[in-house]
Amino acid sequence: MFAEHLGKTMEVYIDDMLVKSLKKSEHITHLEQCFKILNEFGMKLNPAKCSFGVPSGEFLGYIVTERGIEANPNQINAFFTMPSPRNIKEVQRLTGRIDALNRFISKSTDKCLSFYQILKGNKKFRWDDQCEAAFGQLKTYLTTPPILSKPESDEKLYLYISVSNHSVSGVLVREDRGEQKPIFYISKSLTSPETRYTMMEKLALAVVISARKLRPYFQSHPIEVLTSHPLRSILHGPSQSGRLAKWAIELSEYDIEYKSRTSAKAQVLADFLTELPLDDGIFVETESTWKLHVDGSSSKQGSRIGIRLETPTKEIIEQSFRLMFPASNNEAEYEALLAGLRLALAIGAEKIIAYCDSQLVVNQFAGDYEAKAPRMEAYLSAVKKLARKFKEFELVRIPRGENTLADALAALASTSDPELKRVIPVECISSRSISVEETENDNILEAELIETPKLSSGNENSSLVITRSRIKSQDDELTPPLELPKRKLRRKLKDQEVPIKEPSRTEQSLPGDVEVQETIEDPDITSEPEPRKFILKDNTSANDWGADWRVPIKNFILNGELPSNKWQARKLKIISAKYCIIKESLYKRGVSDPYLLCIFGPEVEIVTSEVHEWLCGSHSSGRAMAFKIKRLGYFWPTMISDCIDYAKRCKKYQMHAPLIHQPSEILSSISAPYPFMRWSMDIVGPMHRSTRRVQYLLVLTDYFSKWIEAEAYISIQDSVVKTFLWKHIICRYEVPYEIVTDNGPQFISNDFEDFCSAWGIKLSYSTPRYPQGNGQAEASNKTILSSLKKRLSARKGGWDDELQPVLWAYRTTPRRATGETPFSLVYGMEAVVPAELNVPGLHRSEAPLNEESNSKLLEDVLDTIDERRDQSLIRLQNYQQLTARYYNSKLKNRPLNVGDFVLRRVFDNTKEEGAGKLGINWEGPYQITEKIRNGVYRLQDLDGNPVQRPWNIINLKKFYC
Repeated sequence: MFAEHLGKTMEVYIDDMLVKSLKKSEHITHLEQCFKILNEFGMKLNPAKCSFGVPSGEFLGYIVTERGIEANPNQINAFFTMPSPRNIKEVQRLTGRIDALNRFISKSTDKCLSFYQILKGNKKFRWDDQCEAAFGQLKTYLTTPPILSKPESDEKLYLYISVSNHSVSGVLVREDRGEQKPIFYISKSLTSPETRYTMMEKLALAVVISARKLRPYFQSHPIEVLTSHPLRSILHGPSQSGRLAKWAIELSEYDIEYKSRTSAKAQVLADFLTELPLDDGIFVETESTWKLHVDGSSSKQGSRIGIRLETPTKEIIEQSFRLMFPASNNEAEYEALLAGLRLALAIGAEKIIAYCDSQLVVNQFAGDYEAKAPRMEAYLSAVKKLARKFKEFELVRIPRGENTLADALAALASTSDPELKRVIPVECISSRSISVEETENDNILEAELIETPKLSSGNENSSLVITRSRIKSQDDELTPPLELPKRKLRRKLKDQEVPIKEPSRTEQSLPGDVEVQETIEDPDITSEPEPRKFILKDNTSANDWGADWRVPIKNFILNGELPSNKWQARKLKIISAKYCIIKESLYKRGVSDPYLLCIFGPEVEIVTSEVHEWLCGSHSSGRAMAFKIKRLGYFWPTMISDCIDYAKRCKKYQMHAPLIHQPSEILSSISAPYPFMRWSMDIVGPMHRSTRRVQYLLVLTDYFSKWIEAEAYISIQDSVVKTFLWKHIICRYEVPYEIVTDNGPQFISNDFEDFCSAWGIKLSYSTPRYPQGNGQAEASNKTILSSLKKRLSARKGGWDDELQPVLWAYRTTPRRATGETPFSLVYGMEAVVPAELNVPGLHRSEAPLNEESNSKLLEDVLDTIDERRDQSLIRLQNYQQLTARYYNSKLKNRPLNVGDFVLRRVFDNTKEEGAGKLGINWEGPYQITEKIRNGVYRLQDLDGNPVQRPWNIINLKKFYC
């Protein structure tokens, strides 16, 4: 009803209506518009509940004035007059009245925390001094409740957030003439799991809760989150937890910017001057003792390690690793200890107690056991080297039963449950923590420790926050992401070798005239394979690849840069929520894989050619190749379409592609309007040589009546075909209009073509290697052979003697297509079969026995035979339509045009010699020179020589070059 006025001059909620005007002179006009709509729909108003021309009024329980939205005085008075609660019911009544005023109360959950704690669980009622003080403070606050402002259309709004140990709060404000005015206060108490979030996660949760509760404001206004903490970096960080990634995607829907907080410009924002509680343990006491539990194990499924680091403030850091190299149990225990020590060093721990259940590791470190094995000696040296970097370090052996948590983390590395891996990240360690080298002189083994740089952050405070997600970011520096096997790659550019940086090649572009070579050293191969050459386009430069798709995303994540277009900026924010920066390279967060390296341009060509056709390639299809590249840890936005296009243009992939059996053109049925107009002709054989030495059948079938004429011959030449046509077709029935046949040499000879031309018979040939083109003949051949096999016993040489009985049986059997027997459609009456002679039926016993009556009855039937034939033609056409409908339901359109290059299916006479089953399935390419009809084309080879016969599309496949 009021759709065009809502939000402008009217507000409506169920049966409450508000007509508003900025100017007094316009109010009458706005009322008139409202009354006109009410009269149009026959609605009436209650005068007792109406107020007109007032500067303020009540709407939905609030007081709407020219200054803004104010709390209802009746609700405030009800709160003031309420005495201190004396039981649980009155506390519930108190919290209900507070909820009604929630949007006006800053950090309401913190102010009312003592009330909510009374209602938790089945506690006895206890109203103490703390509750009374909170009750009095709340009454004092509501003596001057804030006035909430109304935002203008498309106005930028600002969000302040605050976090305590038990709640998250926020306030949405707008700026009016340099003054910040509140729009809405929100607050939410934290659940038990949420109280264990890190402070950075609580700050992000405050933004998420604000967006959910104030969704209409977030959808229709740009929002600036004013915070002194790097929230945007945390939400887009590579080490974020699963919940942070989920929140980042949820918030990407809105136009949100994160800006550094300035001083608040209004007294109503005083509660939000501090974002975090002052007494919260944000800073790590570096002088306190850390506790490290490690465990490693090895099995047939591989080696894995688990780390559990406990901070002095009792925060738990858990990590699970899978070792990508073979290791014994003792080596896995050492790897777990080294990884845990590197983790503690990177965070800044100075005093640490390490707990391990390996008797060997602890006793070797203490000097009680001697490290005899070279690797054990190297591992021990690496542990001692790391231990010296702590102010205090102690290694304690504990029973395996007391190290169950670390053992569970190690087992997590081999689990297949994706949900567990999202809670605790599972990383891979690709190489040992030591490098063991044998000297030439004394075979002394030296251990070199892999150093790990400490965490660094733009914000000093945030760098000291200990979170599970932050630890994962440090391990990203310890453990490289999944990458392609390293090879010696060389790029030649103006006689200079430019090395490729692996695995991250995102910042490097290949210049023009670049040739990339790589060699792979394999100790099992005596000679090196031929070097791989990546041949790029001539004079290829970085600009030839177009704009780098990674640049806008990186600029937004690093610097917050956005396009000027509003919708493009919004789209970029949504997309960027799924990306992060690791070591200056862009990575995409995967669903099945942790991080995917984003690549572009020449890097895409190198990766696709490697995966498709080089040593690890199998010339697979485009989609399979794209998913394989993704599993290797690479990504770009158009990878599926690019891989499909790449595979399409691979000549080997096209030559060995599977044969095509799916129809590509709609079914074209052939029929005839009357008997003996159109015949199909074919040769069956060679068959088993009979007693009369015959082994071939020449078969002709009438398209209308399905009448078959067939004769057996020792061999069939064009002269035999001409004699058969003259004796069995022309002399017996009539000169046919058309004969459809295949490309057998008897049918395409000049003598036979001259014979048909002399009698005015049109010859039509089906396309080579496409039996369906002469489908009527193939169906007749199938029927004759099936009937012959059933009539023969062990003696197969007498099949020619059974030919005429088979033809008689066929001619006197009703056909499904016409609903009539071929005999009745040709002669007008059904044939008398031996069964009627042996056991006379009604048809024969009741028929007149005199010839004159029989002749007259036959004449009457012949006079009306055209009607029966017309009905059979209709049934035949209906049958063809049903057949075409079924055939066309499987149709897959593959349009080919004149000038296209195609491959032709390989047949027995065109197979590669000696290739056997390893031969190609398609040969060519050929070029289409003419389209004869739908699905039939003339071809020529690449030298311009025409192919003799036209070919059907079922045997052709488009060639991409």
